[in-house]
Amino acid sequence: MKDEAVSFLCANKALVRNEVLAEVVHVLHKVYKTDKLDIVNSIFKLVKNKVIETENEKVVRLALATFANRSLDFVDCLLYAYNAVEGIKVFTFDKALNKLIAEVNI
Repeated sequence: MKDEAVSFLCANKALVRNEVLAEVVHVLHKVYKTDKLDIVNSIFKLVKNKVIETENEKVVRLALATFANRSLDFVDCLLYAYNAVEGIKVFTFDKALNKLIAEVNI
C-alpha cells in the first residue's frame, strides 16, 4: 500500500483538502503520539515540494506554524489562519483561539 501511494504521488499531484489535513494531523498527534514538530516538518516538505496541493497554501502554512508554536488543536490553527490570511471572521467560545485572533486583529 505504501509503495502504491509513493508511486501515485511521484506521478501525480494530489489536492488535499484542509479537512483531510486536519484529520491527518489529529491522528498522527493524538493516536500515534507523533511529535508536533515532526508532523509540521513533514507536511511543510510535502507542500514545499509540490507533491500535494492544498486549498490555500498560505492558510496551511500559517496553521502549521501556529500549531507548532501554540497549545491549540490544528483545526483551531486553521480557523486562526483563515482569519489572519483571508479575513474570514471566526466566532468561537474557545478562549485561547479568541485571544490569538484578537492579537492579530488589533
